[in-house]
Amino acid sequence: MPSRASAAPPPVPQRAQPEPQPHDAFPRLSAVGGAPARERTLRAQGRETLRRLLEAAIVVFDERGYHAARVDDIVRVANTSHGTFYLYFSSKEDLFTALLADVNRGMQVLSESLPPIDSTTAGYRKLRQWLARFYELYDHYHPVIRAYMATEPTMGVDRASIGAGALSGFLRPIVERVEAVDPPTVPDAETAGLAMVAMIERLGFYAVNQVRPLDRDVMLDTVATILHQGLFGAAPDRRRAVAGRRRRG
Repeated sequence: MPSRASAAPPPVPQRAQPEPQPHDAFPRLSAVGGAPARERTLRAQGRETLRRLLEAAIVVFDERGYHAARVDDIVRVANTSHGTFYLYFSSKEDLFTALLADVNRGMQVLSESLPPIDSTTAGYRKLRQWLARFYELYDHYHPVIRAYMATEPTMGVDRASIGAGALSGFLRPIVERVEAVDPPTVPDAETAGLAMVAMIERLGFYAVNQVRPLDRDVMLDTVATILHQGLFGAAPDRRRAVAGRRRRG
């Protein structure tokens, strides 16, 4: 049998890192880590190493997919060693579970940051800004989300509960915002909130994976307009619609 060193795999291309966002546009990686890291208190250098490993895993999952990704690939991108990896994670699966927890936390914090939305122009701007933060977070974590979808049928109970908890936690504040609209605009706020989550998640998937070319500003204007009018009682703004079509053209 050939040795591991006899057939070195090609280097993993580096995924472009997102530009820094003002005012912490979305929560960063939590630096909680896997089972080995949770057994001790990490100092600043340890937290930085952990962050590098998590970010490297996102790069590798993006380039290779979850199933083809190896610890070898992750430590190469992180510019560290196998020994260091196992100080923070017991396995690739342990690292992936930590990333899922980060996605869960990020989505929860983002959902709770959705302010009350009224039917005014100011309400539209708040909604659009919140949607922009959602798509920034989705763009950063989409390799993890895609890997979660690919592994869902065979995942363990812990991962399944994390995914279910993420949806429930993300949905609740949105439903509360829709319920606060007076007079009501929809028969059932929970159904409306779930429809909103489904729409923005699928659009994020299409945009990130370039299923169809989408201009980011036009996408944000369109989604914010649909939700503002459909869920939050805004009247149609024909000037905004015309301006958006001109910009798209």
